Amino acid sequence: MSDDPIESVTTWFQVNSKPILMAVGAVAATAAAVMLYRSSTASTREKASTALYEAQTPYVQGKLPEAEKALGNVATRYASTAAGQQAAVLLAQVLFDQNKIDDGLKALEKALGSSSAEFKPTIEALIASGYEQKKDFVKAAEHYAKAASASQFKSDKYSHQASQARSLATAGKTADALKIWEDLAKLDGEPIQQEANVRVGELVAKK
Repeated sequence: MSDDPIESVTTWFQVNSKPILMAVGAVAATAAAVMLYRSSTASTREKASTALYEAQTPYVQGKLPEAEKALGNVATRYASTAAGQQAAVLLAQVLFDQNKIDDGLKALEKALGSSSAEFKPTIEALIASGYEQKKDFVKAAEHYAKAASASQFKSDKYSHQASQARSLATAGKTADALKIWEDLAKLDGEPIQQEANVRVGELVAKK
């Protein structure tokens, strides 16, 4: 190689230009793929939101069978999006309103598999509500417990724990319900504390 640094660099670039260009091309291709993915994801979210808005119309109008079909389509097609998960929640409510409790529970269990962390507590609580309608308060309590565990905010967690305790009490599991209420009664300054104190008094009186 020449002692001239400029000539040396020029010679090196000529020898290695193909690998360099290939590397640059690979980086460009990756960047393009990322941009395309982001664009596609944004487009999917937009379509899902539009579809959800349209699917809610028959629900608002009280056309439950039509709403069931429309919301089911959105929940299935856009399951990975926030709009798709909202559609699954609304679908379950529509099914519950038609006294199709088992169908509603199936829809929620299906949605749970692809739900984001933000939606898990809502879905679990709605599953619990479905079991309450079936008078299966033990199952309801189990799902309220799951909703509490999945909650990202303290107020939501305490609310679901209170619902769990109510279901347990209704199921005749007084001791389990009392333990939850006693824990909630220790939460100084929390809105749930007042009700917890009342429930503790009621359950202790039943012993």
